[in-house]
Amino acid sequence: MYIRDLEYYQQIILQKNFSKVANFFHVSQPTISTAIKRLEEELNTQLIIRDHSHNELILTLSGEQLYRHATQILNEWAVTKAEIDRLNNEQIVLGLPPIIQNYYFTNIAQTLRERGMLKSITTVEGGSNDLRKSLQRGEVDIALLGSAEPMAYKSLLTEEFDRHSYQIFVSKKHPLAAKKAIKFSELRHEPFILFTTSFVHTQAINKLASRNHFHPNVIFRSSDVNFIMNMVANGLGVTFLTGITNQHRSDVVAIDLLDTDQPSFITSIAYRSGHVLTPVQQKLLGILYESLEY
Repeated sequence: MYIRDLEYYQQIILQKNFSKVANFFHVSQPTISTAIKRLEEELNTQLIIRDHSHNELILTLSGEQLYRHATQILNEWAVTKAEIDRLNNEQIVLGLPPIIQNYYFTNIAQTLRERGMLKSITTVEGGSNDLRKSLQRGEVDIALLGSAEPMAYKSLLTEEFDRHSYQIFVSKKHPLAAKKAIKFSELRHEPFILFTTSFVHTQAINKLASRNHFHPNVIFRSSDVNFIMNMVANGLGVTFLTGITNQHRSDVVAIDLLDTDQPSFITSIAYRSGHVLTPVQQKLLGILYESLEY
């Protein structure tokens, strides 16, 4: 079996037209037809019925089964190629959400530089939800991820290294700025400026909102914590962030939450369970464990 045959087959199911698939791959239409026939002969089954009278393709049960497995096989193949390419280039892609990067990575980077490894690290920044998916797709080798619950994915090995509470951040001129702590219900009528949904803060605030029986009035979302803080400082709204975000700004005030059973910002090291760690990646993991005080 050829990987290319599966790629042709996947596109046939998606585009439902042999000519379009041939154009997509810049090959002749007989090349596509031969590939499908080759798969059918190898599997001893019919995969596709071509209904010429209605100009449509009908997927058999066998065809549906192959399509599901083909998608998984092609995804694994893409991950494998990406991993081997980075192995050959002795590069490690490390996923870092911005808050985790700002709070934890300085000490890690110092150790990496002392060990002569900093130049081997390429960092990718993004929300933890997006980085987790990138990790699962093989686009990232190792990541430090935030979560609202302990992480449990069959495709990932994860180890928690820290937990922090969430806080409300308001302008120093806000009426709530004089308070040390409040209940989340007191924010029912406040405009919120939040991270985009790719950040785990969304799950955490949704839990609090559900328990307090109201939907936050979200007027703006951003992936830039500094921009969010600037908007809060200018009195445009309040925000909900993990306590490690505190930038010690004089124009923004952090307020604790009094709610019981609050969600925590859980930070974990994560990498793929099916991935064979290279010696360099093993060294990086060791430095992460060491720097994060395991």
